[in-house]
Amino acid sequence: MQRVSSNFTVFFKLFLPTVWIVFFTIFTISVFTIDSQTLPFLTSPVFKYPFLIMYLLFFTLLYFTIMQLKRVEMGAEYYYVSNYLKTYRLVYEDIDSISIIPLFRVEIITFKLKAKGSFGKKITFLASKQLYELFMESQPEVASLLKSVTK
Repeated sequence: MQRVSSNFTVFFKLFLPTVWIVFFTIFTISVFTIDSQTLPFLTSPVFKYPFLIMYLLFFTLLYFTIMQLKRVEMGAEYYYVSNYLKTYRLVYEDIDSISIIPLFRVEIITFKLKAKGSFGKKITFLASKQLYELFMESQPEVASLLKSVTK
């Protein structure tokens, strides 16, 4: 079993959303509960409501992108997908298509599955280019299977 997910996955999946959500949630609550005499600019409707809208939009963006990242480990027969709370073993034959977006030293890889699994119909992970290539070189039969479904 080889890990192909980048170490940045932990930072982007757990640390960044947690810190962002805690800080901006507390700030948003304080903007709506603070006395208007204390901080007139922060409590004016011109600031409060656009800030709330931006907070909700960015939270939605975080949820549907970064928070959906998974940790992936691959082996000869199966691959394991984890959201750091639960881990599931899946087979390569269930992969319908693969899309790869290269970014510097990492790649955003999305496995679209033939049927809906425990994590949904698609699995997105941040793969280390080096670890992914090492796995593909060490497992040529899996590499040929995955390359046949890559788009």
